[in-house]
Amino acid sequence: MANKKVKRKLNIKAFIVFALVIYLIVMLVYYFLSMPIKNIYITGNSYVSDNDIIIAAGIKNYPSIIKLNSSKMKKNIKKLDYVDDVKIRRNIFGKLTINIKEANILFFNRNNNKLVLSNSKEIEDDNSYGYASLINYVPKDIYKKLIVSLNKIDDNILKSISEIEYSISKSNDKVIDDTRFLLRMNDGNTVYINLINIKNLNKYQSIYATLNDTLGVIYLDSSSNENIYFKSYESLAKEQEEKEQQESDQTSE
Repeated sequence: MANKKVKRKLNIKAFIVFALVIYLIVMLVYYFLSMPIKNIYITGNSYVSDNDIIIAAGIKNYPSIIKLNSSKMKKNIKKLDYVDDVKIRRNIFGKLTINIKEANILFFNRNNNKLVLSNSKEIEDDNSYGYASLINYVPKDIYKKLIVSLNKIDDNILKSISEIEYSISKSNDKVIDDTRFLLRMNDGNTVYINLINIKNLNKYQSIYATLNDTLGVIYLDSSSNENIYFKSYESLAKEQEEKEQQESDQTSE
């Protein structure tokens, strides 16, 4: 008995549904791949403008959010002055968030007229007002340690410093401490500090509160808290007068 051939009719309805589903999937994929950035949110920046960040990131023309190269964007943004770190987040609805972590300004170096940042960058900036000024030369190795050490100091303390002067401690021409600095404060006091005890500087406000508005020299360069002491300008002037008087008496003899 011969096999009977059965002709199958094409199910037009099923084919149309299948084709429509494929079309919708392709269009949906195309939509997400080509969808431009709709909203840009930039946070954490104070010194760097939003516009500079957008230009550095290469997103001024709102390109496709899916095709963004986040690692390349981060690399370019981190080339900007003041930028220490960058975090980038995006979602499928076109929202792009760029979180900036800026370096702090530590001081203004008068030797090269540059602002020195917490990440060791040195940049040219006309706005040096309100920051401590380093007024003399510091050996390169000590200079690097100074930057690292000042990162340990509270920002409000840094802003209360007017001038930083490298001031080696000597006795009879013998160097006792080559990491000592003299700080002139905005309130009129003078502070001696060395790098090994730099954290003592964070106690400045509490020490100042005990001085009853008396101005003078605060010595914070001792490893022992008990040896941190204060001498008023008045008492120092009196000591100098007595010393000069003794020298004068010895000369007359």
